[in-house]
Amino acid sequence: MSNYQNAFEEYIDLAKNALKLGNFVLAEERIKNAMYENPHSPCVHNLYGILEELLKEDNLAHKHYRVANVLDPTYKPAYRNLERISSFEGRPTNKPIDFGDEPEKEDDDLYVVEYDKNHVGHLQKKEGK
Repeated sequence: MSNYQNAFEEYIDLAKNALKLGNFVLAEERIKNAMYENPHSPCVHNLYGILEELLKEDNLAHKHYRVANVLDPTYKPAYRNLERISSFEGRPTNKPIDFGDEPEKEDDDLYVVEYDKNHVGHLQKKEGK
C-alpha cells in the first residue's frame, strides 16, 4: 500500500473517531486532509455530510451526501444517510448514521424486482425497510 493510501486511510479513521467522540474541529481538519489526498472519494463527502448533520446544517449535509452519491452511486453509506435525513416522516431514530465502517451485507438491497403478468419487471420496496 502506498504512502498516499496509508495517509488517506489514516485521515479517514481519525475523522470517524473524532466525529463519534464529538470533536468536530478535529473531525473537520481530518476530513479536509483526506479530501486533499483524494477529493473524489465518496467516503470523504459522506463524512463531511455526517459532520454537517451533527452540526445541524442539514442543507450542507444533503449536498455532501448527494456529492458522494454522484461520485459513486454504489456507495451505500451515503445513500442510506441521504435517505435517512430526507424522509418525509422526519428523522427516524431507529436508523443510525452510517459511517461506512461496517461491511456491506449481500441482501442489504432496499428493492426487489417483481414481474407482472406481462413479464415486465417493477422495482418494489422490500417490506420493513
